[in-house]
Amino acid sequence: MSFSKQEQEKLKSVLRQAYRDKENLEIGVLRQEDFRDRLRGIGTIQPIPQFLTMFAQFVWQLAPVISLLILALTGVLLALDLTSGYDVFQLLMNGKEEFTLSQTLGV
Repeated sequence: MSFSKQEQEKLKSVLRQAYRDKENLEIGVLRQEDFRDRLRGIGTIQPIPQFLTMFAQFVWQLAPVISLLILALTGVLLALDLTSGYDVFQLLMNGKEEFTLSQTLGV
């Protein structure tokens, strides 16, 4: 929108006058209370959850469960004594031979 020079000056004077008069305006008590009630009715603004924030919360909620699973699997591996078997180590290192669970457990 383009204004002529005269319209611009008229607009500036109206805005200046409104700015000067704003300090003299008084808002009624009833109007202030209505405004406060409307603000209270709106409530708080909830932020939109972001993916990384939600993912971090999810990971931290699962951390105790994952720790317990790691401890349980460590206990199972120690009870089966798979770590001391030289044959199992050779099978894992070579990778050419196929082996089954029954061979690994020695059944």
